[in-house]
Amino acid sequence: MSVARQTVRVLEVDRELSLRIAPEQLTEARRRLVAPVRCLSPGICEVPDDDLRGHLGYLILDGLVAHDLVLAGNISTELLGEGDVIEPSPRAGDEMLVHYRVFWHVLSPVRLAILDGAFARALVQWPQVMATLLERAGRRTLRMEVHQALLQLSPVETRLLVLFWHLAERWGRVTRQGIVLPLALTHQVLGQLVGCRRASVTTALKALTHSRVVIRTGDGSWLLRGDPPDELSRLRWDHVEPQLVRSSQVRGPGSISPVS
Repeated sequence: MSVARQTVRVLEVDRELSLRIAPEQLTEARRRLVAPVRCLSPGICEVPDDDLRGHLGYLILDGLVAHDLVLAGNISTELLGEGDVIEPSPRAGDEMLVHYRVFWHVLSPVRLAILDGAFARALVQWPQVMATLLERAGRRTLRMEVHQALLQLSPVETRLLVLFWHLAERWGRVTRQGIVLPLALTHQVLGQLVGCRRASVTTALKALTHSRVVIRTGDGSWLLRGDPPDELSRLRWDHVEPQLVRSSQVRGPGSISPVS
């Protein structure tokens, strides 16, 4: 990991953040909203130890990071890329009942804008930028909720297939052959993403590639063929609705009846 002493005009690199700013204010906003840059090389590293006072987080300018949380020897992974903000993790203290560690697995060279205290103070003049950052945080939360739900699917082949299409919504590229997912993810990382061991991922991938719905290309990308697995949405109420009916029939004191 290396630290570059350069700075970056954040609104010039991340154009979406400037879309809501009035044209007459844009030049000044670009000049004032400047942040230091940190560069990360591929590999596993601890979370950068910057001064966290007034620190909004790290804005990924380019590259791909696997955000790994280690709990009781198991690793849970979230993929983060361009435009995502990684908030400073609170330091784990002895008073915490559940102990965990956070690592960053840099999958491709990454540039980060450090949204430090100076950037945060300048940002007060342009709440439109903060609104866009908050919307991104909301979209990230939704992606994490979908990811959490797909971990309940079985077998592993279904879990992997839904994961690929879930990632393709953000990183996929439409081609004549199908949807190309240009993420060179190892079986180990895929296992962390779907909550199973690498050997299980290898077996499941063999089944998927044999059926030609997922193909590994020569550059490490993934080619998704056919249509997204929307049969899952057609089946959802067959499984969920009876549970909702049963739960609505058993209500204790003070419980709220479902609204029709």
